[in-house]
Amino acid sequence: MGYVLYGSKTSPFVRRIRILLETIPYDFKELNIFEGQDAIDLNKINPINQVPVLTDGETTIWDSRQIFNYLNSFHRFQNMDWQDENMLTAIDGAKDAGVSLLLMKRSGININEPLLYVQRQKERIDSILDYLKPYIRDRALKEWNFHTISLYCFIDWAIFRGMISIENRPECQALLDKYKDLDIVTQTQIPRI
Repeated sequence: MGYVLYGSKTSPFVRRIRILLETIPYDFKELNIFEGQDAIDLNKINPINQVPVLTDGETTIWDSRQIFNYLNSFHRFQNMDWQDENMLTAIDGAKDAGVSLLLMKRSGININEPLLYVQRQKERIDSILDYLKPYIRDRALKEWNFHTISLYCFIDWAIFRGMISIENRPECQALLDKYKDLDIVTQTQIPRI
């Protein structure tokens, strides 16, 4: 039957799986997760009501991290140790914080106000990007793996959504510059509409 990936072209969580699947056949079902029939359909296949969702025959996987683990068990993209898992947890934490900020902004909350929850999310992103500096310098600029893909997708998305500025983060700019022209990166680019 094959893999079917459900998601939005704007989600950094979906994009990292689309990039991971570069050489593996799959069908992509684009969803508008916030309204209409797509939102209803998403809720039917994923009770946590988020994207991406991967189906493989009768198997349904609900979260991008678990999708990676599932695919990695078959395709052996990379070996993972506990430090690698911690690194993905940090990257996913930055993405979660960015998505929270975006949803607050779309809900009419001024994310420039000194609200505790808003400040906590911004501090979380900054702390994680600080933590990841050595990784970017020492590994991400040399290895195109799931960590680098995940980090690239987050940084590109967060800039696009106005959640971060990297003018004082040359390592982040170097990461974007290094991989922005890869075919799979341009093919999965966030629609700029």
